[in-house]
Formats: sequence, C-alpha cells, structure tokens
Amino acid sequence: MTSRNTLHLDNAVLVVIPRGFDKLWGFRTQITVPLDSIVDVRVELQPKTIRTGLRYPGLSAFGKRSGTFHPGREKHYWNYSGRGEALAISIAPGHDFHRLYLSVENAESSRTELMNAVSARQ
Repeated sequence: MTSRNTLHLDNAVLVVIPRGFDKLWGFRTQITVPLDSIVDVRVELQPKTIRTGLRYPGLSAFGKRSGTFHPGREKHYWNYSGRGEALAISIAPGHDFHRLYLSVENAESSRTELMNAVSARQ
C-alpha cells in the first residue's frame, strides 16, 4: 500500500495532508475535520469497487483517485493510489465532505488511533 497522506491529530482536530503532487491533483493542501464531527472510521478492503460518481475537481486515472467526487447528493474526498485498503472516514453533515477515502501506511492502526481519539472526546 502506498501512503499518499499524512494524518495528524492536533488539539481535537484531524488534519489530513496529501503528499507530493497529490496536493496539486486533488486541489487540496490539507483537510481539517473536528474529531467531534467524525461519525465512523473503517478500513475499506476494496476501495476500487466503490462508486465515485462525478469527479470535479481532481484526477481519476491509472488506479489513482485524487480530488472531489460526487456520488449522488454527497461530496467525497479521495486520495487513494495503488492497490489494497483505504481508510474511510465518515463525517457529520455540515462540513466540506461527507466522507474521506485515504491511502495510508497502515489503515487498521490508523483507524484504531483515530477511533480512540474520537472516543476520548465523547
């Protein structure tokens, strides 16, 4: 799995920083989400099977998805590349995105760390 994002927990906020050219292709230098707004975190075993809907703006080619995708009436941010799992983060209404799909070094440990931080805030 290619890690295309760096995740930071900074004061009750999740900060997602795309790496390298993914900032350009995905039109985002970072995404911030308050931990109180995170509804669910899971490991998506087959992210390539998820319907993405329309892409605008962003890139979707050669196994790479980076940018904003609009499945139905939702707005998702993808920064996923390669094969394997993705970290899927569901966000409460009222924020820029409904869901984030991210390539990270170890999706399961990232999920556990993030869920522990969310639980500690409740």
